[in-house]
Amino acid sequence: MARREHAAGVVLALSWLALVTPATAAPDRIRFLEGPAALAKMSPEQQAAPVQGYLSPEQRSAIAASVQPPPVAGMQAAKAETELFQYLQGLSATRRWQVALDDDATVYPRFTDQIGFRLDRETAPALVTLLNRVAEDTMAIAAEAKARNPRLRPYQAARLARVCGFANAPTPDAAAKGTGYPSGHAAVAWGTALVLVEVVPQGAQAIIGRAVAFGQSRVVCGLHYPADIEAGQFIGSEVLARAFEAPDFRRDLACARREIEAIRNGQKAGDLPACTPAP
Repeated sequence: MARREHAAGVVLALSWLALVTPATAAPDRIRFLEGPAALAKMSPEQQAAPVQGYLSPEQRSAIAASVQPPPVAGMQAAKAETELFQYLQGLSATRRWQVALDDDATVYPRFTDQIGFRLDRETAPALVTLLNRVAEDTMAIAAEAKARNPRLRPYQAARLARVCGFANAPTPDAAAKGTGYPSGHAAVAWGTALVLVEVVPQGAQAIIGRAVAFGQSRVVCGLHYPADIEAGQFIGSEVLARAFEAPDFRRDLACARREIEAIRNGQKAGDLPACTPAP
């Protein structure tokens, strides 16, 4: 069990900033977004291929600056957050813990049941390309917002029974660097869900429900407070709103929709002609 928890939390062992540094973190980013099975099939050249988001640096910084700070201790919002945290963290002693561990490990494969097909480069390459570009923006913004709003993670502030990524719950450390706010995992999962809703609208309710559960898993894991999740979901929403202004995003979204429609009609993405619709 200890080995599995360590593997599931490998992304946590890296700083979130490292995940958005293309020169050093491409394999870890691929594993986080697409899963270890996807990474194992890729050549070193494929792993090192750069990924460019849709937003400008100015747009990214504007979103990061618009993230509101976490609740102030003693205020009603902080008290409500504490109650919700205690409830969700209590689920770590139930079967919900395994769901949280699986959510901690990767993002795209966690939506397979909701969309009805494997979300990988072999099945839906255009969609994965679209999602990776959106995630690039989202992760960069989350990293900047974390720097603007330092907040300890729950396990750093208090002793917890279990924490994803650790065989034994670590000792609290009030002097640790605060990287808990907002949740980068929640931001990416929420942005992923919003893109999937655009591509698979008939699955919207299930997709959004899965993204909500994914965010709650971060609290069950002892890695985030509820407000961290809400701030991450705000980032995911803002990225999508701004991305629609970009011609490249609208083009890639049209290609992804065409690809998924073909898959649903029994075709394979590799059999489709090149997709170059007008923006």
